[in-house]
Amino acid sequence: MGYVYAVLWLIIALTLFVRFRKESKAVYLFSAYFLILSGWWLADELLIVNLMDGIYAWILRGFSVIILLTAVFVYYKDRKRISASEQENKTQE
Repeated sequence: MGYVYAVLWLIIALTLFVRFRKESKAVYLFSAYFLILSGWWLADELLIVNLMDGIYAWILRGFSVIILLTAVFVYYKDRKRISASEQENKTQE
């Protein structure tokens, strides 16, 4: 079943990168995150060590929280920049 998740994460990463990269810079971060998840799930299936249990699971959770917080920061920073540029365009008209 882990192979299915590995392929799923890879498809999501590629879809984000190819179709939605112009939406926000946070998409690049999410694309890289899903690419890493794909490798993590594939490694979990191929290695003897269980990467979904114990300390490895906590490493993955911590990494996920860091990526999520960084992506939220990048998203709001990008939205603030877009909003400021729209306000500037309205005042020029």
